[in-house]
Amino acid sequence: MDSQTDGMYYKSICFDLPFLIFVKDGFKDKQLEGWAKAYQAGETLPYSPYAPNQNRVGDLTIGGGFPVYLPDKLENAYVVKVGEKFVGIQFLRRIAQNNPANLCGEIEGDRTGRASFSSVRVNFDLRIFDSKHYLNARYFVNLAIDAINKFIEHYRVATRKHYIRPVTPAIIQSFTIINSYHEKPNFVQHYVTDKTVLKVEGDGFPLLEFNYFMDAMMHGMGGAISDDIDVNLRGVLDKDIEPSIIETLHLEVKDKLELREWRLAAIEAAVLFETFLNIKLRDSYKAQGLSDSDIEDKFRKNDRFKTPLSSYAIAKELIQDATGFDFYSTEEFKGWSNNTKDLRNDVVHGKRYKVTKLEAEMSYKCVEDSINLLSIYL
Repeated sequence: MDSQTDGMYYKSICFDLPFLIFVKDGFKDKQLEGWAKAYQAGETLPYSPYAPNQNRVGDLTIGGGFPVYLPDKLENAYVVKVGEKFVGIQFLRRIAQNNPANLCGEIEGDRTGRASFSSVRVNFDLRIFDSKHYLNARYFVNLAIDAINKFIEHYRVATRKHYIRPVTPAIIQSFTIINSYHEKPNFVQHYVTDKTVLKVEGDGFPLLEFNYFMDAMMHGMGGAISDDIDVNLRGVLDKDIEPSIIETLHLEVKDKLELREWRLAAIEAAVLFETFLNIKLRDSYKAQGLSDSDIEDKFRKNDRFKTPLSSYAIAKELIQDATGFDFYSTEEFKGWSNNTKDLRNDVVHGKRYKVTKLEAEMSYKCVEDSINLLSIYL
């Protein structure tokens, strides 16, 4: 066993959510308690990231008589099963310090924590983990995100708070990972920036080594959108041109994939392809000189009810009718039919609810492959 993992038995990952989880608190903030004690005694206020660093003129606290929040008692952690592992999740309510007024409570619809938000601590008993993962920051950060998102899934249903949404590592941005040892000081990692190392030694405290990691692309403040994009953006805004619905739907799928909302991503992928076909086929028929009524008839069955064609029939029959290209015989058609259309139908018609990451990603990939192929002909 590596010297850094020898004796390691417990790991906690701490981070801030962008909103409040309004449950009873599970841990305390020692720094904030020290700040509150100094505030009450009229002493010089120590630094705390969750409290003003000095008394502000005209400071107002609403919902409580104190400009910070300190829990009076602690509840047990929530136990969440992630895969085959169990983890504990604890919460601590925070007051946003960037407001002129300290709002000590929950404001319905406060999606971005402008009034209040929660800090989270996700706890791992390392006895149930392979030691090769002990210092893998990305591995445990992703487990922590999976755990909090599973909690959020149930919390938003239990409380009917529709505005509470899943989070991603890029949304959180800063994670503190505390590794606990038997008879050895804690080893602390920060999952924030690039791979640099900073060693800090405080008064009376053991040496702590802070490792910094980065998992998302960062662009420096000196950059911005390109001149071409800027000119185009100004032009469409000035002329009030609607954004491309196809490009918008691409973004919607990618948004759901990043948020790990696999079910919605699969549905949006199916909607994207159907929208692409409807727009492009109508444009193709119009270019051939067909009237609007003749074009609408193309998308209906030849029966007395004029039943709309299914997406399967549109892809199989109308593409060949409009372009002469046999899309039905391609691997792209089979991939879309099996991995996108069928999945969407099962979800929308209630045959299933859960969709996996692999299924959602494959659903979108098959749509991308089909659009790339058909863009040659449509």
